[in-house]
Amino acid sequence: MTGSSSSQQTAATSTWVVDQMENGVASVEIDGDRTATVPLAILPRGVSEGDVLRVTIEQDPAELVRRLARSAAQIAKGGSGGKGNISL
Repeated sequence: MTGSSSSQQTAATSTWVVDQMENGVASVEIDGDRTATVPLAILPRGVSEGDVLRVTIEQDPAELVRRLARSAAQIAKGGSGGKGNISL
């Protein structure tokens, strides 16, 4: 992935080439040096084998805050903190 190595980096961009598509997954070449299998559902509608995609992954600080608040609210209401209450 390209971009600065700064700890403040919030986005990274990569180039994907769609190699093969079948059975609900695609094999993509990432930045010309490795491949990965990804669900077709995360690719743009209408993508075809051979298409070149610009992929950007970025942090979402606002969503993180929202999820942490929701988690704190669940714990405050007596949530289990992820330990569950299932007995087998």
